[in-house]
Amino acid sequence: MVVYNYNEIPKELSVGHSYTLREIRLYMTVNKECIFLHADINAIDGESLQKVFIVSKDEYYIHQQTDRSYQIPYKKKTIYLLVDTLTN
Repeated sequence: MVVYNYNEIPKELSVGHSYTLREIRLYMTVNKECIFLHADINAIDGESLQKVFIVSKDEYYIHQQTDRSYQIPYKKKTIYLLVDTLTN
């Protein structure tokens, strides 16, 4: 569980900027329709100060098959592509 003050949550995330994993995790708490992609990080630690860089931000309809049913996407989700700041 991540403990935070409401004013710590970024209002928006911008392409071309770096954020800590904590900031990303806090942003996720309010923006449930966002998906974050990273090639190497399998969990976003809400206490980590490791920085990542936002490469792109796009909106897509996510089409999914779960068990035996197809989930129809009714609205777009925002997809953020992240990379480590060291590789940028």
